[in-house]
Amino acid sequence: MSIRTRLSAAALGAVFAVGAAALPAHAATGTDAAALTKAKAAVTDGITDRLTTLTDLQGRLAGYKDIPDAARGTLTSLLSSDISGLTALKTKVAGETTVAAVRADGKSMVDDYRVYILVAPKVHLTHALSAEGDAIVKLTKVHDELADRLAKDPQADTQANKDLLADITVQLKAAGSAVDGKDQALLGLKPGPDGKALSDAVKAISGSAKTARDDLRKAVADAKKVRDALKDTKSGGQG
Repeated sequence: MSIRTRLSAAALGAVFAVGAAALPAHAATGTDAAALTKAKAAVTDGITDRLTTLTDLQGRLAGYKDIPDAARGTLTSLLSSDISGLTALKTKVAGETTVAAVRADGKSMVDDYRVYILVAPKVHLTHALSAEGDAIVKLTKVHDELADRLAKDPQADTQANKDLLADITVQLKAAGSAVDGKDQALLGLKPGPDGKALSDAVKAISGSAKTARDDLRKAVADAKKVRDALKDTKSGGQG
């Protein structure tokens, strides 16, 4: 081989080496290109669905007037941050050149945000817990008003009605214990790779909210019975 031939071969080798280094580890060519396109579409659709959900949650949060300001501020910031982060991730997915990179973005879409099993419950459950807290306050006032009215109505001031008032107190105390601190615990949960642990934590808080709701329903039923007894004595037992 002549010197010129050896130089030409060396030059071609250098060109090929540079070209190979410039390509990603798994260049999207042929069937790889189709796989990349499919992967991008799947992750992009997932991000789009999550962004739609987050936007809907923003609207719902605005309509939940009974959520305390501190919790509202935390949720507002969370929703805005997640929308910003997922929008940026969507742009990143569009520019990826390997299926592996897109898959990593898909994992981030789920693990770093947890829109469905964490963010949505944070908004809805915070509203439920706030409403139950307000109900406890209102029913406590109702209890006190009924107790005052019973004390002034000897005919209605029976042991049965006194027992109903006592049960209202029991139910309200149980409801208060069920929801105590649950809003802070809920808002303190962070997204991460352990979806089951997050789901279990949210379910536990949701269970407490349901327990409180059942307790409040019993308290309301008791209060209605006492109210009806008072009405009955006022009308002379005629209605």
